[in-house]
Amino acid sequence: LTSLLRAFPPTWKIHNAFRVQLLKPYRYPNTVFTGCQLLPPPPVLVHDQTQYEVESVLAHRRHWNGTLELLLHWKGYDPFEDSWVPESEMGNARRPV
Repeated sequence: LTSLLRAFPPTWKIHNAFRVQLLKPYRYPNTVFTGCQLLPPPPVLVHDQTQYEVESVLAHRRHWNGTLELLLHWKGYDPFEDSWVPESEMGNARRPV
């Protein structure tokens, strides 16, 4: 399969054949309406400190002094918000990291 044919209304002045190599899957955007961003979930208060929920641990690294850091993906946030956090700051985790 090298080309995909698509039917368009006759009033549209557009070619109906597309090369399969140039097509890519549609990704649903994080916006409901154009220019309107969905708000991330608010932090949770634990012992008068703000806490964010971790969705997954993406990677880990150890510094020369032995400090372990985790690359965390935060629940409800975009991947560009992922951040490196020292393991020592994960004391309130519900599950062992």
